[in-house]
Amino acid sequence: MADIPRHQGAIISAGVLLGTGLGGFIDGILLHQLLQWHNMLSTQLPPTDLVTMKVNMVWDGLFHVFTWLMTALGIGLLWRAGQRPEVPWSTRTFVGSLSIGWGAFNVVEGLIDHHLLGIHHVHPGAGQLAWDVGFLLFGALLVGAGWGLVRTGRKDTRPRGAPVTIARKRLATGRA
Repeated sequence: MADIPRHQGAIISAGVLLGTGLGGFIDGILLHQLLQWHNMLSTQLPPTDLVTMKVNMVWDGLFHVFTWLMTALGIGLLWRAGQRPEVPWSTRTFVGSLSIGWGAFNVVEGLIDHHLLGIHHVHPGAGQLAWDVGFLLFGALLVGAGWGLVRTGRKDTRPRGAPVTIARKRLATGRA
């Protein structure tokens, strides 16, 4: 099995983009829409006038456009990775990459929006710093767990959709 080239980068890239998009959707759906703790641009909570509500909706919409694009790009990369026989189809690598993407989203979004720009907080009001720090820690935990899964996934060598013997034949004959 050692003679089969492994290219995990394709599955990792797809997983990170999908994790970013899906993690953003969880944030937007859960925190923005269902719990209504904040909006992307929470100038006042709860919004008390129609203009503020419209501004919040536009910014939340732009946020969801971003998460949709990340998800769509991730699906495209995953599709391409699935067509390549040299890409190991590793659940650990893929789930780890999803976790890295979601965690990186939380860390970057949390640092920029909650701490640097202060345009919104996870749960504004009493204890908002604790919620914001908890969001960052959860993101860092997701990145760390994902990194561990990706590292253990390196042992997975079976190319997608093909038993090892068929993969060896394809690689030996130069057919992809």
